[in-house]
Amino acid sequence: MSRFNRSVSRSTMKVIGGSSHPELTELIARKVGVKSCKVLLGKFANNETNVQLMDQVRCQDVYIIQTGAVNSNDAVMELLLIINSCRLASAQSITVITPYFPYSKGDQKSSLRSPITAKLMANMIKKAGASHLMMLDAHSPQLEGFFDHPVDCLKVEPLFCSWITHHIQNWQNCIVVSPDEGGAKRSVMLANDLGLDFAMIHNRHKKTLKQITPTISRKTSFIEPGRDDLTGEIVTDSDNDNLPEELRLTHKQVDMYLKISGDVDGMDCILVDDMIDTGATIRLALEVLHSHNAGKVYIFATHGIFSGCAKNILKEFPNMEKIIVTNSLPQKSNIEFFGSKMEVVDVSGMVSEYIRRSHYNESVSVLSSNFTPGLKEVFRQQHRQQAAPETTEEELEDPEIEEDEDMNLRRVRKGFRLESICWD
Repeated sequence: MSRFNRSVSRSTMKVIGGSSHPELTELIARKVGVKSCKVLLGKFANNETNVQLMDQVRCQDVYIIQTGAVNSNDAVMELLLIINSCRLASAQSITVITPYFPYSKGDQKSSLRSPITAKLMANMIKKAGASHLMMLDAHSPQLEGFFDHPVDCLKVEPLFCSWITHHIQNWQNCIVVSPDEGGAKRSVMLANDLGLDFAMIHNRHKKTLKQITPTISRKTSFIEPGRDDLTGEIVTDSDNDNLPEELRLTHKQVDMYLKISGDVDGMDCILVDDMIDTGATIRLALEVLHSHNAGKVYIFATHGIFSGCAKNILKEFPNMEKIIVTNSLPQKSNIEFFGSKMEVVDVSGMVSEYIRRSHYNESVSVLSSNFTPGLKEVFRQQHRQQAAPETTEEELEDPEIEEDEDMNLRRVRKGFRLESICWD
């Protein structure tokens, strides 16, 4: 409670970044209005991680920025040591900001004798000395319940909605598609915000994959050696060895185990997922949409990991128009690989606004609210039809009526421009 009784300002704030994403750290620090703290990061001769703070943090509110999926094991150890260093240096509060929470896929036991890795991560972060944590688009909702201290899980749907309304022509005629059952809720939220229809791919092959995979021969693999019919590229046996098991399916098995609910025939699709890791789920979804005569496909994912051969199996797919990810992870090499096929949405404005609101003890729930400029006119038209169906056009242009509509817009959902952050 002492934090709420003392005066806070930018002079009582420290932003510390790890080695996982220094570019994002500098963007956030600049938008917050402070300089990132100097921290010595290195390794000893025996490859153990070494951390040393170069600035004092006594009685300061410290915000540590470290993302996962970039040398995850080293990043986790580095994060724990930075937290503990701040705690031993008498920091007032320690808030961990992990745009991508490391080991977030380990949110449940995958077998009888396997760990729940995400819960172990939560325990270690708490034990190291963190008092608060923020992440972007958790892999599953139960991640928030693994922690004994406050957790804020922000959504990036507002940023995706803004990108859709500004960059996709005739976006009102698109349909939102979930690649599997696990992402249905996420896709429904985006569809509701945009007022679009929704479709879902039933990925039923996951439970039977272990039984059918050993029976698939090299001759009937998903991509046969030779020239790929979809991409036109030459495929060798080594490429098949690197493929995920999900993609070692024949076209007949894809039609058997993957079904779609919803009509996507001739419609442009907005495919939404929380991350692109191996690319198997997205590639199978593209295959299903292609077989159902869907139009262009825009792939939206918060975290672009692209591990293994993910980039190779997604590039130049015939119906893939663009891949849109955030800069929660470094994307420089991925942009060079995909070129114009890839767009990166900046989350530094959202994170910096979260830091400002958290530092000044303000509400952060508005950060996950979506009311983009492209949707205001849609709401205004709906409001006019409901409130005054017989009103003439001259009356609708009355400034007093427009002022009342703006008041209703603010009552429905309060928001702000994430692109411009203003202090004090």
